[in-house]
Amino acid sequence: MTARALLPLIFAATAAHAQQLVFTTVTPGTSPVWISSPERSKDFGFQSLEILNDSDKAISSVHLKVTFSASDSPDELIDAGHVYVSLEPGERKRPDVFLGRIDALSQKLQSMRKQVAWVKVTVESVEFVDRSQWDADTPTVLEDPPATGVPSR
Repeated sequence: MTARALLPLIFAATAAHAQQLVFTTVTPGTSPVWISSPERSKDFGFQSLEILNDSDKAISSVHLKVTFSASDSPDELIDAGHVYVSLEPGERKRPDVFLGRIDALSQKLQSMRKQVAWVKVTVESVEFVDRSQWDADTPTVLEDPPATGVPSR
């Protein structure tokens, strides 16, 4: 085999051993907004996100956090930011968020000597126009179900 014929095989083997960053979104089940469809750029893992207001109140901003984890390592906070976005109930927008610098994440993965890492953007809190707030760290309190008039045994 000639050297020219071996080049594709060398590139394929190199790509198979390359390190990979997997970018994903996480929306807590109680969140009043849904985030999806992250778009990357050459500089940011999360250049923009689609944000949907799934509540019945107007939203003024969303606080996001970005975590990094590789195989057996715990999630590590690596970035965060406020996105000032005006969203009416049911409205959807795609603002730029500029989170998760690719070069820093790649260096971190390389220093850990891992092949794959997950980089997750999560909704941390939401501020409504009326100045009320939803916070992911505040547990949701379930109300008692309404009385049915049937005595329990």
